[in-house]
Formats: sequence, C-alpha cells, structure tokens
Amino acid sequence: MKIKPGRVGAAAAGAWRIATMAFLTAGFTAGAKLVAASAATSSRSTYLWVAGICIVLAGLCAFAEKETGGAAARAEERRLRRSLLEQTFALSAAGSTKVYSAGRTVPLLTSMVERVTEYRQGYLGVAIASLLVPFGVLFYIGIAIDPVVGFGVMVAVPLIPVLLGLFMRFFRKSSAANRRRREELSAAYLDAIKNMSLIRLCGAGERVEKELARRGEANRLSIMRILAGNQVVIIVVDGLCGLLLICLAAGLVVARAAVLTPESALAAVLLTTLLLDPLSQVAGFFYIGMGGRAAARAISTYQKIDPHGSGGHRDSRGRSDSGGPAAELAISAQGLSFDYGRGPVLREVSLEVRRGEKVAIIGPSGAGKSTLMGLLRGALAPQTGTIRVGAEVASPGDPGGLRQASAVVAQNTWMFTGTIAENMRFAAPQASEAEIWQALSAAHIAEEVRAMPHGLQTYIGEDAAMLSGGQAQRIALARALLSGRKILLLDEPTSQIDLESEAHIIDAISGLPPEWTVVLITHRSTLASLADTVYEIDAGRLQHASNSVDSAEALPATSAESLAKAQVEPYIRHHSRSRQRGEEE
Repeated sequence: MKIKPGRVGAAAAGAWRIATMAFLTAGFTAGAKLVAASAATSSRSTYLWVAGICIVLAGLCAFAEKETGGAAARAEERRLRRSLLEQTFALSAAGSTKVYSAGRTVPLLTSMVERVTEYRQGYLGVAIASLLVPFGVLFYIGIAIDPVVGFGVMVAVPLIPVLLGLFMRFFRKSSAANRRRREELSAAYLDAIKNMSLIRLCGAGERVEKELARRGEANRLSIMRILAGNQVVIIVVDGLCGLLLICLAAGLVVARAAVLTPESALAAVLLTTLLLDPLSQVAGFFYIGMGGRAAARAISTYQKIDPHGSGGHRDSRGRSDSGGPAAELAISAQGLSFDYGRGPVLREVSLEVRRGEKVAIIGPSGAGKSTLMGLLRGALAPQTGTIRVGAEVASPGDPGGLRQASAVVAQNTWMFTGTIAENMRFAAPQASEAEIWQALSAAHIAEEVRAMPHGLQTYIGEDAAMLSGGQAQRIALARALLSGRKILLLDEPTSQIDLESEAHIIDAISGLPPEWTVVLITHRSTLASLADTVYEIDAGRLQHASNSVDSAEALPATSAESLAKAQVEPYIRHHSRSRQRGEEE
C-alpha cells in the first residue's frame, strides 16, 4: 500500500505561494513606477493604491498558504494514523511474525507521521512553487522590461535545483541513520518504562541508565551531523546561488542602462529579490525534506507488509445463517490449528458452546489456552478451520467480525485514564447512569463505587492507579456486562486479584441470567466449578476434562463470604499454630 499524500492541499498551498509572488511582482512594478513618476503627475496616487492593494493581497495569500497547508497536514495525519493502526491490527490478528515492537510502532504513529505530513503538505508543494517562481518572475522581466535581463538570468536559475539534488544524495545516509537512532532510543526508553519494577527488583537501574545514556548520545550525534550538513548547504547555496543571481541580474541591468528607463531598471532590481525565494526553502530542506522522505519510506515499508504472508488465504468476512441447528450454538469452532512459527500451538481444535452454557477451559501454562481465546475473540485470525461466534464468522486469514460478537475480560485489566463513568461508556457510549449502576451492581462493585467521594465521576488515574487490582477487574467485568453482548469471554479473570475480589467475581458469574454464554480460561478450581462443561487443553489438543481434574481440590464455597472464609482459614490456622509453638519455646 503506497502512501497517498493529500495532493489537493499541497497543490493549493503551492498555488497560494505563486499567487503571493504574483501580487508582489505587481506591487514592486507599481512601486517602481511610483518612485519614477514626477510629483506633479496624477498617476502617482494610482500607482500608490495599486502597490498598496497588491502588498495587502500578497499578505492574505501568504496567510492562506499557511492555513491551507496546515489543514491538509492535519487531515493527512488522521488518514495516515488510521491506516497504520489498521495495518497494526491486521498484522496482530493474522498472528504475523513481522509485528513491530512498541518502540518502533509508537514513533511510526507519532513523530514519523508528523514528519511525513509536514514534508508533503507543508513543505513539498510550497518548495515546488518556489522553484517555479524565479522562472515566472524572469519571464515577466523578459517580456515586460527587457529580454536580455530576464532571459539572461534565467539561464543560471536551474543551478539551484541541481545543487539541492546533489546535496540530497550526499546527505541521504545521515537522515536514514538519524531515523534509526531515534527508533532505537524510543524502543529502549519504552522498554525501560514498561519494565521499571523488574529493573528495580533486579538492581539493573544503573546498567539501564547507562544504556539509555549511550543511545541518547548516539541520537544526539546523528542530529548534530544532520544540522552540520544543513548549515553547509545553506552557506553553499546562499553563497553561490544568491550571490550569483543577484550579481548577474545587477550586471545585466548596468550593461543595459542605455536601453532601460529609470523605472524599468528600478523594477528589474526590485524584482530580482524575488529570485531568492527558493533559497528560503533550503533551511528546511534537511530537517523537513530529508526527514520527511526517510519517514515516508519507513511508513511505506510497514504498510506493504502482507499480514497473511505469501500465499495466505483470504476469505471475505461473513455472517452465519440464523436457521438450523447452528442457531442453538453461541460458539462453534471447527478444525482450528495455529502456529506462531515455533511449532504448532493448537492442533485440530473443535469446540461447541450452546447458548446460555458456561464452559471452562483448563490446562497447563503454554498449552494453548490464550491462543484459543485470542481466536475466539477475534484478536487472531484462524490459520485453518472456521469460527462462528454469535452471527459472526471467521475463516483462514480473516478474523471477520468476531471482535464485535463478544465481551472480553482479560487477566490484565485495560483501563483508560479518566473517570469510572468514562471507562464504562467505552463499551456503551450512550449508556445512562442507571444502566451503568446496574452493570456495576451485577459485577458486585456498585457499593464500593458509591462509597467513593465522587461516585461514577471518580478519577482512577493512569492504568487505574487509584483503584485496587480487584476493583479494576470488577469494573472491567461490569464494562463487559454493559456492552450488551451476551457472549462473555473471560481469560484468567481472577489470576491477579485478592481473595475477596475473586469471591465477588465468582458470585457475579454465578448470578448471570440464563441467556448469557460464558467461556472462561482458568487455573482455579473454584472458577472451573461454575462451569456446566469443563475442557482440558494440553499439547494443543482440546478434550473433556478427566474426573481427576474435576475433583482437584475443588472448594464447595459459592458465596463471597463462605469462599473467602474457606480459602483464608487454612492460613490463619497455620500461622496460629506457628505462634503457639513460638510461645511454648
């Protein structure tokens, strides 16, 4: 997929630049006639008005150029970011091994997009127009003032783009190297932030700090090399082109003094200053031009990655028929196999879940449970087989509309910075407060939210820092219930929370109305005991759980109070006996 710049906005900005120079040309010409006219002539006032109006119009055109380029850049930023996000989701859904790391994806979506749009919409059109301006001005001089001056100087004008092209080739490697250094620094910095706790536990802070400092210094040096090259270009082009054009124009005017009238000579000299307009673009050539081209190549490379690889099968997404026996099934998966490139994770897995049924999937770590859940919720595209969730169908290479068919609660709670109400409304933007409270109540978190000073408007901080892990998980469950989707996928929902919160979640799942279908992945026997059917996945194969698994230390507790008591009492007794032995000794 090629990058398609907003050509209309860029062309419009270039057109405004040409209009600006045209009005300046008219204004300078009228000003020269004004200076040359005698004080007694009535035409002085006319020339004054014409010059003033042309200068004002030139200023308005310059303002319109900035506004047009800025608006086009903002629109193109939105289009590019949407396209890159769609590509990122497509690569992730297809299980592609070419998914970029966060350190590479974040700069791609932020700084690189800004560089591309600044280059294409804010710089390129105006730069091309600026290169055309000298030819237009000199053509006007050659026709309206003197052909020798106009067309004589025109011969030297092509020197400017030739020099720019030579310097572009010479310094292209510096720009590409700077882009790589920025990517490496961003990746290392994001990794350090994400793993800050682990770095602290391992005592690796000093080593990580030195590594970040080393990468930062490498990035600084690459920037300095680009800036040094930029200054060389400015000096050379300003010195050669500017001095050459002005001296050549002035020399030709002097040589043609016998032919030119005073007002024509003055107009030619004034108009010569417009020949320097291309040089105003040189200052931004490296930072905007070279940086924008390098970013465009990086974005284009990313967009060209085929999510399905060579020969991947692409079936169009569809919806299943509502009639027949399949209508009684909320979920149907047939012949699923999946391989991340390191060997099969799932092998010919088939699963059928009736509407209103609760199904638990257990198994050891690495057995393929999370991969199966990723396929069911549409985060991964099937490599073989088909999946139907509700009315949505996924086929090899295409996850279809599975993301819209179910509500998901993962083991790692995803909460946005903001209030509880804002987080709830991500699932149902039009939900009323009454509906939000109903969902919170079903998730056994309503009373705790009411006890907070601001209720639904309580600010939860970044990554739900103002909530406990159990509170955040129950709000996530309430958000899933608020979505209105009757198929609930739970991926280890209690693996990282306290016992009391786990008991509340178990009560919430137990109390769901009969029309809700639940598929949950768990290591906890307490959760597995809620299921109508328990499956075990091992070595990528799914089968009904054995009796030994069904009875593996299952706790009979089902209410919050009894479950918490059943799980906590053994620890209390253990510590009480230890304390008594200590006192006896």
